Amino acid sequence: MQKLIFLLFLPLCCHAQPKGPSIAFDQLMADFDEGYVALDIPTPNFDFKEEIKAIGDLAHIDRQLAFFESMKTRLGGVARKKLSLQNRLHYDHLNFEIRMHLDRLAWEKAWRKQDAVPMSGEGLSHFPPGRYQYRIRFYTGVDITPTALYAFGEQEVARVKSEIKRLQAQLGYAADSAGFYQYLQSDTFYLTDRIAILSRYEEMKAIVHKNLGKFFADTDVSDVVIMEWPNAGPFTPPGYYSPATDNPNDKPAFHFNFHDNRHNRRAMDWLFIHEAIPGHHYQWWLREQLPEQPAFKRHFYYPGHFEGWAAYVEYLGKEVGLYRDAWSELGKWEWDLVRSTRILIDVGIHHFGWTKEQAITCWKKNIPGQDAIAEREVLRCTNWPAQALSYKVGAWKIEQMIADLKKKHPKTFSLPAFHRAYLMTGQTPIEAVEKNMEGLMFGE
Repeated sequence: MQKLIFLLFLPLCCHAQPKGPSIAFDQLMADFDEGYVALDIPTPNFDFKEEIKAIGDLAHIDRQLAFFESMKTRLGGVARKKLSLQNRLHYDHLNFEIRMHLDRLAWEKAWRKQDAVPMSGEGLSHFPPGRYQYRIRFYTGVDITPTALYAFGEQEVARVKSEIKRLQAQLGYAADSAGFYQYLQSDTFYLTDRIAILSRYEEMKAIVHKNLGKFFADTDVSDVVIMEWPNAGPFTPPGYYSPATDNPNDKPAFHFNFHDNRHNRRAMDWLFIHEAIPGHHYQWWLREQLPEQPAFKRHFYYPGHFEGWAAYVEYLGKEVGLYRDAWSELGKWEWDLVRSTRILIDVGIHHFGWTKEQAITCWKKNIPGQDAIAEREVLRCTNWPAQALSYKVGAWKIEQMIADLKKKHPKTFSLPAFHRAYLMTGQTPIEAVEKNMEGLMFGE
């Protein structure tokens, strides 16, 4: 019996031996990965109703709580300042996830303990408080309140409208808004020849490649195939990117929407930038250059990081040689106004309890000439709380990082170096990136 007690006690003694911060943290990351897999935690779902339906029973919730509480305690025992720069980034990433899950589980436990409550499909304002804030943090990667988000949305709507007004005047419609928006609906802007569209995108690709080195450190980016989106419909987005692993020809592809044999040329420049280069294709290609990452990172993705990047680089359209006329620049601001208004609608529905009618009124008030997609966008915001926030909030945070670092390091700041450092953080919440970017760029 004494021998058995000794054998049981021996591993605990060994585990308690003092370790260097790096070794202890490496073990913690490995244990987190192993424990996370064993818990079989449901993957976040765009549709909040499906996500809530997937919540486990109280026993499963308690197992998760015990795991994340233990990880919180162990992480608190690691001396962050003594870690390498990369491990500090991983430390903050883990800290973000642990806090996220503890908040999620507290809400889920309270939800499970309630008497049966009808599942409302009208938004998260009809549920106990807390779930919307959790989704905000997941989709943006930062901790920001709904009221602060709404104020940001109002600010961005005003800014984007002023840019559109500037271009409206430049195009000769300063005193004729009705004529301006009527002209925007004309067939003049719709390309109907598939070959001409492909040729125009190939020309854009060549121009961007030629100018990439001015603002991006890595220029030997792999090719991206340009092709029609075969299953596009009247309510699908203007285009999307898919990596090589998702395509039958094993090549990365930018797909453009050619539903009804029409493609809006005003949308082509920003769309190529966002989905291809230097947007999603560029960041996907650079992500493949990353050194080996801790195993725990494979479980998570952060829309604020990658959608924020693709939205941010749209502002660099002129720098990479596009937006060659006012109409193509206008197209960028037109879609930016959609994204900005989505913020108001998203917060309105899920925090302030707006009805569908109130949300559509907000859309029509802020976005002239696009009533046809109003219901689609309101439904998207209703079903996918906080997802639409990722674009604008992510881009905003990237711009804030750049402004702060320029101010602190006016003589040594390099935009190409920043772009590389940001993308080389991989799938990491922006909160953790923001905390570590100065160190990653300039050292201790």
